[in-house]
Amino acid sequence: MSKSGYRIPAMVMALAAALAFSGAALAHFHTYWPKVEGCYGKPGEQVTWQYFWGHPFEMIIYDAVEPKFFVAGPDGKKEPASVQAVKLKDPESGQERQAYEVSYKPGAVGDYYLCLEAQPYFIPEEKVFWQDFVKEPWHVMAEKGWDQKVGLEVEIVPLTRPYGWPVGSVFQGQALFQGKPLKGATVEIEKFNGFFVPADKLPKDRFGEENTPLITRTVKTDAQGYLACTLDSPGWWVIAVGQRHGQKTRQGQAYPVDKRGYLWVYVEPAPAPLAPAAGN
Repeated sequence: MSKSGYRIPAMVMALAAALAFSGAALAHFHTYWPKVEGCYGKPGEQVTWQYFWGHPFEMIIYDAVEPKFFVAGPDGKKEPASVQAVKLKDPESGQERQAYEVSYKPGAVGDYYLCLEAQPYFIPEEKVFWQDFVKEPWHVMAEKGWDQKVGLEVEIVPLTRPYGWPVGSVFQGQALFQGKPLKGATVEIEKFNGFFVPADKLPKDRFGEENTPLITRTVKTDAQGYLACTLDSPGWWVIAVGQRHGQKTRQGQAYPVDKRGYLWVYVEPAPAPLAPAAGN
């Protein structure tokens, strides 16, 4: 129990130990994606997302502590989502890991966001607590609400619609902390491949070492919190920004808290070139 009265769950401590062992804490993200391709649905059709905690690029899965999930609708109203504990096998270790499935049935057309607020957890390698806030779009037949603020403490508000763009498109957004522009902040961008990528298949630099800057890309926000990046392959991409704010106490010692806000964006495959019909 910390001095603030917040009890750190045992699974969080186990997760933190796994981070310290992995040696690559900064590549960890809350990863979730719908069990259908893309992010398009219809009113009254239930959508189910799979969720894990780990490395999206390599699809390395660690035990997850259940976050708080909710859905922000196109009218700005927040509704609960149904959450079920499941097991996902980590392809690297072969071990079953704690994960979750999240379900929701939109009742009207418009753009929805499945949002996540995670508990703070201690990262021994970094000597810091992390607290994460995440959102991911679900488009239901009408463009309404994709540019909304959903009220996360750290949030990326898209200026580019976060779906319906082909490979190679430039994404633009604004990072906010407590509703105000987050200037000069580091932004990390990483692709979720959706399958296991072993170490020998990872991008390499000229020394034959893992090319981590290519896997987890980095940009900075400007003085008004604006950011831009190019997304160069189809599928889901995470864009994450952080702000150090406050402290938490662990075992009698105070540590800083890094609050991270993510936006997941879906990139379409390039459409086939059109050609005139025969005889035209």
